[in-house]
Amino acid sequence: MRKFLLSTVALGAMAGSALAADLPSTKAAPAPAYVPPAPVFTWTGFYIGVEGGGDFRRNHDSFLGTGIDQDAGLVGGVLGYNWQTSSFGISNLVLGLEGDAAAVLGGDRAYTYNGTSIYSTRYKSNYAAAIRGRIGVSAWDRALLYVAGGVAFGDNEVRYSGQRYSDAPNYTTSRTGWTIGAGLDYAFTPTWIGRIEYRYVDLGRGGYYNYHDFVNDRIEVTSHQVLGALIYKWGQPFDSAPVVAKY
Repeated sequence: MRKFLLSTVALGAMAGSALAADLPSTKAAPAPAYVPPAPVFTWTGFYIGVEGGGDFRRNHDSFLGTGIDQDAGLVGGVLGYNWQTSSFGISNLVLGLEGDAAAVLGGDRAYTYNGTSIYSTRYKSNYAAAIRGRIGVSAWDRALLYVAGGVAFGDNEVRYSGQRYSDAPNYTTSRTGWTIGAGLDYAFTPTWIGRIEYRYVDLGRGGYYNYHDFVNDRIEVTSHQVLGALIYKWGQPFDSAPVVAKY
């Protein structure tokens, strides 16, 4: 009887162990690893860059009643600040202020009267600059479509020459006018941006004394500019609030 009781107890203990092994564990599962959200790009921040392109300028002489075209190159730099916001019912609205300056390369153009060297006028420009406000919409995350306009600066050099005088004057005057244009910025990385842009520039009219006919010439200067730029952006590469992990 004693052996029977011991065997029964042993079998019961073995069955209890097997049953316990089959029951679900009450041990807490490990917390899942924290995965931070993907950062969201923002245009907010300062930027600086280099730019270059073509300057297709036209000098309209009121005395001649004709226009003289100057095709030249532009090489310079740009500096500005963007602020991205969701305001005025527009999401991803970008407002900015920008300044740029460039040297005018080439474009030295002469106009000869009556096909002779008796009297001619030479036109030239040395620099182009502007301070502009910008407004745009970030339509496709990293692409910014914008319009820009503001104050334009430049110069106009006019030289009168010919056989009737050997000391013909050379006038160089600075001009202030206005500009308006549109463009596309695309952020290839959070800090590097490419740009393509068109601008119309009007530098107004200036007077020069015409020694050949002893009258004042009124010369109006306008320009079509096509530019590309490579820009470095810093200050706030991403727009993401700190996230506290919860386990």
